[in-house]
Formats: sequence, C-alpha cells, structure tokens
Amino acid sequence: MFGIRAIRFQKRVELVIELMEWRPDEDYTRTGLDDEGISILDVQLPRVELPIFPGKNVTVICEVIALNHLLKHYGYDAAKEFSKRLEAVITEKSKHIGERAIDYFEHDFE
Repeated sequence: MFGIRAIRFQKRVELVIELMEWRPDEDYTRTGLDDEGISILDVQLPRVELPIFPGKNVTVICEVIALNHLLKHYGYDAAKEFSKRLEAVITEKSKHIGERAIDYFEHDFE
C-alpha cells in the first residue's frame, strides 16, 4: 500500500501494554515500582496495565511508557529515583516536625 519500505518481515516485541477500561471502583497502583510480566511463547516480557477512558491521548501515553521502559533498560528507573527522593524529603521534614509545631503555636496570638 505504501511501497516496499512500508512492510516489515520481523519486529522484536520488548514490552506489552494492556489497555483496559477505567473502573472508578477499582484501586490502581500509580507508582510504577512494581514490575509485572507476561509470558508469550515462553518468552518473559514486561507488562504494563493502562486503565483509560475516552478522551485520553493513548498514543502519547504509550510513547511515555515505551520511553520509560527504554530508560529502565539503560539503568535509570524514574519511579525508584522519585521514591528515593521523596523518602529523603519526608525524612528531612520529619526531623523538624516538633520545631515547626512549637514555632507555629508560639506565634499564635489570638
């Protein structure tokens, strides 16, 4: 239809994105920390469940998932890095909780 270059005889599948209908009563994990897999023809592949509803740009979302997979392949896991940074900020802030509460109540003049 588009010439000889429009046809591929083979392509390697590296990631499976499963599109599913969004259900408001179901709990979804949004962190990306848990890795799921699926076996296709005895080959283990990473699998991402994508709950969507009409109006979402599926192409862009799938492209982001593919780029995230590529980053993981090269050794950078954005979800783990985010989690590590978040825990560091929470730990740092929790050290000063008592100080902040005392400071807040000392300046309450009502």
